[in-house]
Amino acid sequence: METTIFKSNPAFIKLFTLFKEKYYSLGRIGGNVSIQNFTKEEIETIASFLGVSMHALLHKGVVSLKEFEQQLAQSVFSMYTLHTLLEAVFEEEIQTKKEQQKLKLQHEQQFIGKLEENISQAYWWLEKITQKSSDSRFIWGYYEANQAKTYDAILTVVRAFSERPIEGSYERLPLFAQRITGNPHAFDADTMLGKMLLHCFFAFKCSKQQDSLFPKTAEERNDLLAEFGIIRDDLWNFVTCQGLLAMRGNTLHPVWEMAILEGAVLNMPMKELLKVSNVFPAHFPFVWIVENSSVASELMDACPNAAIICTHGQLRMASWRLLDMLVKEECSLFYSGDLDPEGILIAERLKKRYGNRLELWHMDVTSYRKGMSDEKITNRLTKLQSVTLSAFDDIKNLMLQHQKAAYQEAWIKDLIEDVQQNSVYS
Repeated sequence: METTIFKSNPAFIKLFTLFKEKYYSLGRIGGNVSIQNFTKEEIETIASFLGVSMHALLHKGVVSLKEFEQQLAQSVFSMYTLHTLLEAVFEEEIQTKKEQQKLKLQHEQQFIGKLEENISQAYWWLEKITQKSSDSRFIWGYYEANQAKTYDAILTVVRAFSERPIEGSYERLPLFAQRITGNPHAFDADTMLGKMLLHCFFAFKCSKQQDSLFPKTAEERNDLLAEFGIIRDDLWNFVTCQGLLAMRGNTLHPVWEMAILEGAVLNMPMKELLKVSNVFPAHFPFVWIVENSSVASELMDACPNAAIICTHGQLRMASWRLLDMLVKEECSLFYSGDLDPEGILIAERLKKRYGNRLELWHMDVTSYRKGMSDEKITNRLTKLQSVTLSAFDDIKNLMLQHQKAAYQEAWIKDLIEDVQQNSVYS
C-alpha cells in the first residue's frame, strides 16, 4: 500500500518523527509521545486515524505507539508494523540506539583491524588511537565524518613518520609536506594531516617518555616538530647568548668570532645554528644558563667575558640545539630558573636530558626562602605532580607548604658572584 498519504501530511510527519525518536531511545515500539506542540488541525487528523474524538485526544495529551500500531493493523495499512511504516515513510533503516551502538562498534573494530594489518610498525600510535585517549578524540571525530579519508590520512602520516629527516638533520615543514604528499600545505597546523602528524610524534614520544604532555601552544607544537627534524619557523626560533664561539667545518665562524672581539650579544636563530657543527665557550669552561631575559642581561653586563645563555622561558628548539652542541664539549653547564611550578618543570626537562652534565644553580631551598614572594600560586601547584626527579623533592615540598613563588631577581647578586668567581677577566 502506498504511504504517500502519510508522507504528504504534516501531522503524520510530525508524529512519526516523535515515534522514531521514541523507538531509538526506548529500543522497542512502546511508550507515549506528547502532542502538546501540535495544532488543533494536526490533532484532528491524528484523532481521525485513531478513531477517537479530537476532544478525547486533547484530553489525553499523548499518543501511544502501541495503540497507533494496533489501529494500523485494522486499517488498509495492515501489512505494515509501525516500525516498517516508519522506514517506508522516511525511506531509511530505522535502528534503536543499542543497535546503532553495536553497529558502530563493529565498524570501529573492522577499522582498527585494518589499521593493525597495515601500520603494525606504528604500534605506539595505534595504541593511542584505539584507547581513545583524550588527545586522540579528534581522530575519532574525523573518522565519524569520513572513515575512508581517516584511514588514508593515517597511512600518509605513518609514511611521513618513517620518512622524516634523519637524526641531526632538519627540513622545513612545507618542503617536507611537498616531499611526502605533493602539497606543501598538507601538514599545516589547521589541517587534519597536520594535527595527526603532531599526534603521531607525540605518541612516539610518550612511548619513550611517560610524562609527555600533548602540545597546546604554537610554540610547543613547533618544538615537537623540531624534535623530529621538522622546522616550522627557523627565524623566530632563537636563543640569546654571549661568550661562545662556533665552528663551521674546520674554521671558526666569523660572526661568532667577531661577537667575542666586540663583546656583542647574539640572538641566534635556528636557521644559523643549523650552519654550525660545534659551539664552545670562548674563555672559561663554564656555561651559565638562565630563563629570564632581564636576569641574563644583568649577568651579561656584570660578566662580559662569561659564556651566558638566555632561553627566554620555555626552551625552543634553538636552545636545545645550542645546548646539545655544548654538552659534547669539555665544559660545565649550570642552569638557574624561577622557583615556581613552571620553572621547576623547565629545570626537570633539562636535568632529564643532560643528567650529570648539567648542574642546578641556585634552585634550592635556600634561594626559595630568600626570594619567596607574596604571590599565591595555589591554582598552579598541581603542575608539580608531574615532577618526578628526586632532586626537586625538597623544593617541591616547601613550595606546597608555602604556596608561593620565588623569582630569580631576588638572588641576582648570588648569580653574579658565582659567574665572576669563575671568570678571571671579568
